[in-house]
Formats: sequence, C-alpha cells, structure tokens
Amino acid sequence: MRGAVLVVLAGTAAQAAGPLMIVAPAAPGGGWDQTARALQQAFSAVDPRLSVQVDNVPGAAGTIGLARFVSGERGNPDALLITGLVMLSGITTNHAPVTLDQTTPIARLTGEPEVIVVPAASPIRTLADLVAAFRASPSTVTWGGGSAGGTDDLLVRLLAEAIGVPPARANYIAFAGGGPALAALLGGQLTAGVSGYSEFAGQIEAGALRALAISSPSTSGLTIAPTLREQGIDLEFANWRGIVAAPGLTDSERDLLTSRLEKVTRSDAWQALLTRNGWDDMFLSGAPFRQFLIAEQQRVDAVLRRLSATGETGVANASGAPWLTPMTLPISVVAGALLLALAVFWRGEVAPQRPIGERRALVLLATLVAHALAFPYIGFIVASTALFAITARLFGNPSWARTLLVGLTTAVVLFVMFTSGLGLNLPLDPLTRWLFRS
Repeated sequence: MRGAVLVVLAGTAAQAAGPLMIVAPAAPGGGWDQTARALQQAFSAVDPRLSVQVDNVPGAAGTIGLARFVSGERGNPDALLITGLVMLSGITTNHAPVTLDQTTPIARLTGEPEVIVVPAASPIRTLADLVAAFRASPSTVTWGGGSAGGTDDLLVRLLAEAIGVPPARANYIAFAGGGPALAALLGGQLTAGVSGYSEFAGQIEAGALRALAISSPSTSGLTIAPTLREQGIDLEFANWRGIVAAPGLTDSERDLLTSRLEKVTRSDAWQALLTRNGWDDMFLSGAPFRQFLIAEQQRVDAVLRRLSATGETGVANASGAPWLTPMTLPISVVAGALLLALAVFWRGEVAPQRPIGERRALVLLATLVAHALAFPYIGFIVASTALFAITARLFGNPSWARTLLVGLTTAVVLFVMFTSGLGLNLPLDPLTRWLFRS
C-alpha cells in the first residue's frame, strides 16, 4: 500500500549522482505513476549510473502522499514528489492538513487533455448518445475515474453543468488510480470512463475502448476523437503534472534540483516519452512556476465553490457543517459500533454481562480491520451492517435478526450523512444503488 517514486540527488554539483527517489502519490497505472516512471526512464537514459526507484503512496487525491512527504522528508535535498491539478482540488475537498505551500516548488512538466471513453462493446457509440442517456437518467450512467474532487471528477460535474444536469446527480465512482478504474471499465462495471489520454491510450489503440471526446481546446495532434467544443459542448479542461521537492531546502539545493531536471527534460529520451504518451511539454520552473501554483489553487477553489454554492455537488463541504471532516467517517463508524453494542442490552433480553475477554477483543479488532479492508470492494452499507451486527453479537445480543436490522439502519444513516453532508464518494454495492437510485 505504501509507495512513492523517490529520487535521491547529490547535495552539490560536484558530487556523484546518488540514488533517485520520487514520490508518486497514487496507485500504479495512473497519470502520476506514469509521469514518475517516465522520469525514471529519462534520468536513467541521461545518467545510466543513477539508481532510480519508483514507489506509490495512493489515497485522497494525492494528499496522503503529500502529508507523508512533508512530514517525513523535511530538509532532504534528495526527495521529489509528483503533483498536479488533481492534488490542488484534493487539498480543498479533503480539507488536507498540508498544502503545496509547505513544499519547495521545482517545475511544471506536462499537460494532457482528458478523454471520455466507453467499452468497445457498449451500445453508446457517440458523445451525443452518452449525453442523451445522462440527461434522461443521470443516476444510471456510472462514470469512473480518479480521486473524488480530482480532475476526472471535476470534468464530469462540469460536463453535467454544461448540459443542464445537476452536478450532484452525476454517479461518479472514484478509484485510487488509473489501473483500478480501467479494470472496472473493461469489466463492464462503468458506463463511461474519464482520465488523461495516456492512461487509456493502450486500450484505445487496441480497440478495447472507444474514445468519444477529448477536453482540450483543439485536437492538437490527437485524432482519436473530436473535442467537446467541436461536438457542441462549451467546455474545455486540461490536466497538468509537475514536481516539487521537500520543505526546508536551501536556495542552492533547490537550484541544483531544478538544473538537473531541466537537463533531463531537454533530453531526447524525455521528448520521446512525451510523444509516446501524448503529453504536451509545459515545462515551467523557478518563480513563474511558484506563481502558477498560487494562481491555479485559486482557480480550482473558485470552480469548487461555484459547483457547491447551491448544493449542486458534494465536492467540498457543501453542508456547511464545520464539524464534518474526512476523519469523522472512521470515528463515527467505530463510535457507532460501540454505541450499538451498548444498545443491545435492551429489555433485559441479553444474558448478564461478562468481561469481554481477550478472545472476543481480538475478534472485535479483526472485524474492524476487515471492515476497513472490505468496504471499498463490497460496499459501505454491506460492510458496515456486518460490522455492527458482529459487534452486537460479541457483546451478547442473542438475536441475529435484531442486530442485522439495527446494523443496517445505522449503516444507512451514516451513508446518507457522509455522502450528502460531506460529499464522500463511498463505495456502492447493488443494495446501495437500489436504495439511493433517483
């Protein structure tokens, strides 16, 4: 689960190059991972002696990797972190305790249009078909992409807004990276997928996916599909990716990192990787990049505020309840389990209370761990119902029917609270879709 592409560079220009460590704050297969591995190849091509490792730290639109990077690499002149537009929105939507202001900006690297795709076997042949289905029944059209509140999610909601569908009605399912999203799409679990072109390029070229539209102002060499504007939708949206260094570096350490990165991005190896992945060269370093980050964060925040101003989307904290934060979810699940355990001593139907005992305590701990691991795959309501019911039984309730009923009720209340109040994209299962379809 842990990961990061870390690049360890020499402290001074005179020193030999050391092992390179770059943190990629996403699961393998996604755009950040691809950018990190492309840099790994380019660095190795420029200096074959350089050891480059790639590691991934997925979660929360890159903010988990960002937090670990800021706290664990302070003052380290040899660590780099891949960042981008997704992280800026993730910082806001996840109320992240750290921001890019706490890192040392190095450079913007690439730009890439988003692409909207469907499986090749889908009855949806064109963007017009997809838009018609989306307008007719927003909740039955399932979209898949990266982190909630990220570039892919924002494009879907901006598209909904552009065609007259309330953005909150978009049934967007967030994945930890491009790999899991692609697997779900090819497995027929999604109506459409949204991501950077490079993440879907191989499957588009192989004929497994059909590209319906790209989000750039012009096709700019990509002939896989017309742009949204060319198909009558007044919307353009592009992703970018960059790289930052650890906080607490000296100016000389920062300048050394920047000069080495400039050398790599001018190399033939890097230019070939840009062409192969369909990336635009958007290299920008120094003070202009630092100003770009400030302006881009303001732009992203303005979009999120606009979409959430009338309660149209769950991104950001649209409920206005300041006590709702991402940590409220796991705290509430644990608290709900404990409260349910106390509530089972109802009408004297439970046997006299015995000490919980070491064995039952271990079972309870294992159940909590199993819930955290299982709910992304079997759905929040199913996993939480099982958690609450097992907890009640451990505390002595003899009735499975009652514990399951109370557990289901508690899970549904928590689901509504965190999807409507906080805008979290909790995993869906068939029962959840049936209960909450519009």
